[in-house]
Amino acid sequence: MTTTSAKSTGYLDLFAFGLDTDALRSISVLDDIWRDAVLQALPERDNDPVLKEFIEVSSGLVLFLADPDWQKYWLAAWHKQASRGFRLTELMTFFYRAVEICEHRILGTDRLVARLNVDLFSLLRRSVLAAVSATVELDEEARLAESGIPGELAALQYLHQALKQGLPVSLLSVSLINRNAFAHLSAGELQTLPALFAERLAHRLRPQDLVFSGREGEWLLVFPGVSSMVQPSLAGAHIQQSFAEPIRLISGRSIALDVAMGAAMGPEHGADADALVQAARLARWDLARTRQGFGWYHRDLHCDWQQHDELAAELKLALHQESFQFYLQPQVDINSGVCFGAEMLLRWQRENGEWVAPPLILELLEENGWRQMFTDSLIRHALRSSAELEAAGVPVRLSLNLTAADMVDTDLPDMIAQRLETWQIPGDRFMIELTESAMMADQIRCLSVMERLSDLGIGLALDDFGTGYSSLSYLVNLPFREIKIDRSFITAMARSPDSLRVVRTIIDLTHDLDMVPLAEGVEDPAQLEQLRSLGCDQVQGYLYARPMPLAEFIQWMQARPA
Repeated sequence: MTTTSAKSTGYLDLFAFGLDTDALRSISVLDDIWRDAVLQALPERDNDPVLKEFIEVSSGLVLFLADPDWQKYWLAAWHKQASRGFRLTELMTFFYRAVEICEHRILGTDRLVARLNVDLFSLLRRSVLAAVSATVELDEEARLAESGIPGELAALQYLHQALKQGLPVSLLSVSLINRNAFAHLSAGELQTLPALFAERLAHRLRPQDLVFSGREGEWLLVFPGVSSMVQPSLAGAHIQQSFAEPIRLISGRSIALDVAMGAAMGPEHGADADALVQAARLARWDLARTRQGFGWYHRDLHCDWQQHDELAAELKLALHQESFQFYLQPQVDINSGVCFGAEMLLRWQRENGEWVAPPLILELLEENGWRQMFTDSLIRHALRSSAELEAAGVPVRLSLNLTAADMVDTDLPDMIAQRLETWQIPGDRFMIELTESAMMADQIRCLSVMERLSDLGIGLALDDFGTGYSSLSYLVNLPFREIKIDRSFITAMARSPDSLRVVRTIIDLTHDLDMVPLAEGVEDPAQLEQLRSLGCDQVQGYLYARPMPLAEFIQWMQARPA
């Protein structure tokens, strides 16, 4: 077997994970550590020859990842396990344990970790992710095949034949909008959902219409012989009406789902099968901008979404290579002038030098299902930054922003606890900032996650208070320590009595609840003095400093008077 050539063709897209020949050669030094970790992570299934085979081939991942023969052997060993009831979740748990063991071995417990070790561990994580991702994709294909729903390949073959014969055909790309609702479902309920969804769709179609399973929770509806926009538009309206009623699961539970539908017609919108499917998807993706539930493809979308796809592809590579930057903006105590913390703000510069707006980055992460991977990277970056700040003699608190999807992830507190232990950093060095929308998805689940984070010593702040629902129940029932006043009120309070009253009310309310108010967007001394007179405790904004890279922040802190 070859060991380090990333140029070999195979089943794994190594370049998508930023793994070139040099990277694979570098991690070969971790072979012994990885093999020991695999054995320690071994599930308790004694005298199981099939499991033994899987463990044996998995232990060679560091040396043989790029070898197509090893990849084929590893996937075959996995499928043997899957056929005997070894679930995908067990596979991911197994590798997660192995990676955690390696993290302890490579990074140790010292607060100061050599950059080489950090880079090697990052490469190892990406290598494991590349292998597991291939299995996840194959497992998804197998699951859809078992449900009896033909997949995207079957749809493309059908469309190819129809267009080749000159037959008119219309297509809908249908996807769920509120996929966060899946977080509350059991594994069994998730397994039955595609068939129930397809059944709901089929009830609104003609007998000759066809339903196919697309990618990542998408369904493709094909209307043979339809040359008018009327029929697909009517079908879309019927489908939206159908999904006004919750879907009842096999378990007896019900789940409310919203759908988005993009429509295209062949050959007008696509002369071949791939182009037609792409046109329907472009129409559906554009609905995120228009906030509508149904839309038709038009030519202008192609140029817009070609740029969108290029940006997403570059973002994916940046995510796997962990090339995002996090700038720090100081947070200052009004009365003492002491900088006690800093907010971590996402920054990303493309290869062409263009800086991408953070909201667009987060939108692409959510759209492509990469948010959890980003959160993991964010937390590791926060821990590494905290260690560097302490080494420089400025151990300030770091604030990082999480989302609604993060706060219903019940594994998040355990993951953070393990990383705090690995880096030997106390939880009170961190503040997690949440917007009010983060509490809307599942308040009970969110409260449980927040309480467990609070038990780790991590502070919780309610961000942009006053711009959303502003329910007082959030303040009373959830364990917040800090309320951040949105910059829009700070900017307007000098010229708007109403905004001034809002700021005063928020500050007074925060104090009454034994919390700390922090005003964002403070840019001039007059605003600072106004906030001081209102009793605000903490501020951040351009008055003190713009967001800056970690090294510049350390210099800025060291230059401040003691």
